[in-house]
Amino acid sequence: MGEKKRLAVNMIANVLAFGVQFGVSFVLTPYIIRTLGAEAYGFVPLANNFIGYTNIITVALNSMAGRFISIEINRGDVKKANVYFNSVLIANIILALILLVPAVLIVMFVNGFLNVPANLLTDVQWTFAFSFISLIAGLMLSVFGCVFFVRNRLDLSAKRNIEGNLIRAVVLIALFTIFQPKIYFVTATMLIVNVYIWVTNVYYTRKLMPEVKLDRRNFSWPAVRELLSSGVWNSVNELSVVLLTTLDLLLMNMFVGAQAGGEYSLVKTLPTFIQSIVGVMVGVFIPQFTIYYAKKQHDRLMKSIMFSVEVMGAVLTIPIGYLIIFGGDFYRVWVPGQDANLLQALSVLTLVPMVVTGSINTIFNVYTVTNKLKVPALVWVVLGVINVALVIGLLKFTPLGIWTIPIVSLVMGLARNLTFTPMYAAHCLDVPWYTFYKSIARGCLCVCSVMLISVAYRLVHVPTGWGGLILAAAVCGSLALCVNVFIAFDRADRDRFFVLVRDKVGGKLRRK
Repeated sequence: MGEKKRLAVNMIANVLAFGVQFGVSFVLTPYIIRTLGAEAYGFVPLANNFIGYTNIITVALNSMAGRFISIEINRGDVKKANVYFNSVLIANIILALILLVPAVLIVMFVNGFLNVPANLLTDVQWTFAFSFISLIAGLMLSVFGCVFFVRNRLDLSAKRNIEGNLIRAVVLIALFTIFQPKIYFVTATMLIVNVYIWVTNVYYTRKLMPEVKLDRRNFSWPAVRELLSSGVWNSVNELSVVLLTTLDLLLMNMFVGAQAGGEYSLVKTLPTFIQSIVGVMVGVFIPQFTIYYAKKQHDRLMKSIMFSVEVMGAVLTIPIGYLIIFGGDFYRVWVPGQDANLLQALSVLTLVPMVVTGSINTIFNVYTVTNKLKVPALVWVVLGVINVALVIGLLKFTPLGIWTIPIVSLVMGLARNLTFTPMYAAHCLDVPWYTFYKSIARGCLCVCSVMLISVAYRLVHVPTGWGGLILAAAVCGSLALCVNVFIAFDRADRDRFFVLVRDKVGGKLRRK
């Protein structure tokens, strides 16, 4: 399959997978809140965040596994690829056993560091327990997930995710229907889905990478050290992610209370939705970046990066602009009974930094592809420490309360993404420092076009239900995409895009 066709297939499959995943969460979340309350629901994303905290340790090894295995296989060195694969597998098993001890302690003494209502303590403990079981088992088998990256078959990964989320929806609805609703049902069903994913990862590894064999004799401490020496900066970077983004729910629970933590978990719904779209779209491009880098095809790498930036600018800015305008209507329909105006105002503060990064999200992965991770990791962790210090100081000494975290995140996000991020990516690629600022400007213009179209639509009709919101999204999104294609793409890439669409659509119509 050609590069463009593979890219299109991967993109469509991943979008469908994301749509199913978000759809399941989208439908089930208000049901959980109505059944259990926002206060109880807030412990679900908090438990997931604790799993994210462990990534500070595990990402050092696993973030680079796919890159190193992919490079060796694409260079034809199967023996070395086997060494990396088996070394990561065994090292992960050892690491998982070590993490088992703090996991048990956290579950047993969760009320020692969190504000947990007495009536929810047992449920919260089970919620955390199922999350940690997923973490431990998933870490042991994580290297098998590299196959989709190595073979650039993200469509198969997307297919597996669709099936897993449908299983999750059926099991979760059954549990809530048959038994008295509990918040740990949410993490328990995720464990079931993860078991399915682990099994299919092993199956596809055996099918698509038959040259990779399980053999403990291929374990190599030097290989582990090599991966760690590169990936350690991803761990530092993960620490900065925790300090800048995912520590917020914990701080909200500790300083403001469980109720505020539950409300803020709802506020993060829209930004998390956007970030999930980012992950889906970025993941489609990165395997090809790695292949070009492995083959030392710098010109093709740059063209692929710039094309990805243009696609992100044209597409990703649409949900950002739409939700800034229609977010209040969304919350009124999605979680009736909650303060929609408050949730929308807080959400906008968290969405604004994404306006800047909407079109350049793929360049964050340039650091990994080029294996230049040290400098950005150190810069971000320093900014993360400053972020946490500001948040704690403002929470303790000002009356800002729930407003504190989104305001600090807004300032810090704009500061780092308008300065260091684009400049250092340009340095890694050996191109002029200002290379990506044109894309940032185009992305901002794309968001403005979406917002203008959305405002115009809302002046004519204010949606009051799901049908109205979906119609508004379809109309505004379609019009904005037509405009954004001309804003985001260079003329040559725009022409190729139109030719590709014409050929694909025309071919399908001719076959019919």
